Amino acid sequence: MKLRPFALFLLIASVARAGVEVDIEKFGESLGGWTKEKKKAAEYKFSEVDFRTYKPEVTTAPDGGVFISVRVDHLRGMFSSDDHASLEMSFAPDGTLLSSQAAISIQARRISSDMFRNGGKQAAGAAGQVVGGTVAQAAKIGSDVFGTLASKLLRENVTEPGRIAYPAALRHNYNLLFQCVKFVKDPPKALVVEGDPLRPKPEEPKGAPEGMFNVNTFGEAPKEGDKKEEKKEEAKKEAETAKP
Repeated sequence: MKLRPFALFLLIASVARAGVEVDIEKFGESLGGWTKEKKKAAEYKFSEVDFRTYKPEVTTAPDGGVFISVRVDHLRGMFSSDDHASLEMSFAPDGTLLSSQAAISIQARRISSDMFRNGGKQAAGAAGQVVGGTVAQAAKIGSDVFGTLASKLLRENVTEPGRIAYPAALRHNYNLLFQCVKFVKDPPKALVVEGDPLRPKPEEPKGAPEGMFNVNTFGEAPKEGDKKEEKKEEAKKEAETAKP
């Protein structure tokens, strides 16, 4: 059976929903909302320090997984240049967190954590739920990433409170973002649409039931009095014809 184009479109659309989804709006709400930089960023305080997080950039991998990159700025005030940082997270097609890394740029110095990868692969949570199957592994990766970043930052003789709090602010973003990553399983199956739903079928002509003839009449049916007159005329003609 051939599927019409509309039915085929539904099938493709439903398949595309399977896999990892990132709820960017929920992530923004957890930071106070995307209200800054033309609604592309959120500003908030963390440890009494001002930070700005931009909307994540999400890239879908060929295998169905996703790579997420987030920019987080340390706002140092009107007369000081801001510090910049990046947070990266990579997820497998089943929602498993594969790896993460973070880096901070302070003036001309760039301080990067090591790249920490997932040691094992577990199944993700139920459909539409937070990827609970990787919570313990995500917590372990987060501890490693931001622990090494904090230790490298201290070796740079950083003393400004906002800069010292930077790794913790990045981990705050990491934790919130992880909760906004979902794994969608078993999307709704496509409905096979017979015909074009935008062009309904024309009504079939109504006729007599099978085995019967259609009888079409024209004009009004003869009245009862007219029938009697016709019979009298016919009888009179017959009588005249019968005379010798």
